[in-house]
Amino acid sequence: MNISLRKYPYPYQAMLALCSDLDETPNKDIYFETARYLNTTEQTLLGKGVGLEVGNTIYFDMPENQFSYTNTDQDGREKIHHLIDSGHIDCLHSFGDFVNSRERIKQCWADLQKGPRKIEVWIDHAQAPTNLDDGIMQGKGAVVGGNAFHTDLTIKPGGLHFIWKGRVTSIASQNVKRSYRSLFNVREPYKSGKTILIEFVKGWFARLGSVKYAMHKDNRVLRKTQLVDGTPVQEFMRCNPSWGGVSVFDSARGIHNVLTELVLNTLVENEGCSVLYSHLGKVFSVEQAFQKKTQDAFELLAAYQENRLILTATTRRLLGYCRSFEELSFIVKSVGDEVQIHLSSAYNGQDLYGLTWYADDPEKVSLYINGEYYANLQTNPADNSGRKSVSIAWLPLVFPDIKSQL
Repeated sequence: MNISLRKYPYPYQAMLALCSDLDETPNKDIYFETARYLNTTEQTLLGKGVGLEVGNTIYFDMPENQFSYTNTDQDGREKIHHLIDSGHIDCLHSFGDFVNSRERIKQCWADLQKGPRKIEVWIDHAQAPTNLDDGIMQGKGAVVGGNAFHTDLTIKPGGLHFIWKGRVTSIASQNVKRSYRSLFNVREPYKSGKTILIEFVKGWFARLGSVKYAMHKDNRVLRKTQLVDGTPVQEFMRCNPSWGGVSVFDSARGIHNVLTELVLNTLVENEGCSVLYSHLGKVFSVEQAFQKKTQDAFELLAAYQENRLILTATTRRLLGYCRSFEELSFIVKSVGDEVQIHLSSAYNGQDLYGLTWYADDPEKVSLYINGEYYANLQTNPADNSGRKSVSIAWLPLVFPDIKSQL
């Protein structure tokens, strides 16, 4: 029997994470209602929810007019921990602008370790002292002996697994060949042409050995690299497929220019995988956070998921899936009428959710993970390619009930 690994969880043809930095989020109501709008189908202050799966970021010491762990009240901090535990706050966006001492870092990190689920994704923020990139992001978090040094606390013990150090591409689809198709705007030929040229030049710089643009060469979501102190990490790249450039339309005020049919069709047709760079806390106003065009953009993405085209996942889950997919190995054995897939992986649980194998006769396939029989293998009818398959089911996150506390 012919067995082959499917690229994405059945039945989807692409994957996308809406990875939002919480910069300038004005208050806790907008922060939590954004999460409820994106992750449920309930009526919220931002409109009727779209039922996707979207995580969020958190940080600590910030200016008092910005929502953060430190600036909110006890109710807000309790909600933060509910969403960390459910997987809906999955990224630490540095420790904040004003955290610049080892003692304060230890306090903040201890606050994040209280619940059963831990944050495993780090995203550098502006020029925060605790940033891990010492170039683009001007951070000191990986500079041994410095006041803001923390890799020995946050990464080496196995806490933070995935690191973003400022790399953003305009290319809409990663883990595939670079394509500029979605970037050209006939109404803005000069600006969109400039964006395409910049992205083209990045690729050539990468081919010529540029360290800064190295990730652009292979157009991969993940790569293994190391920080300035030698700590090995999994670094990921985000994308903002805006015709205006990587820093244009990167907010709630501009998301409708990015979540377009052209961009989403490109992602599907290329069978791509993307971590979208945005700031959904940069809203139109406190009184009207999202406008109709914002809601339309998210509803469009929801339609692509409903139509089994794009699987939307939290940043942590998408990165975990990509890591497992790239690093797993399996062999196929025929035992009588049974076909056995023997999967070897250093990861388990949620990081294996969604793994799918094409099989001519799914009913005869069994799965063993690191030598143990897996009893819940899912059999699937034919997908868009006309082939049947078996899967480790992709189980959705369960959004907690925080409405009653708002």
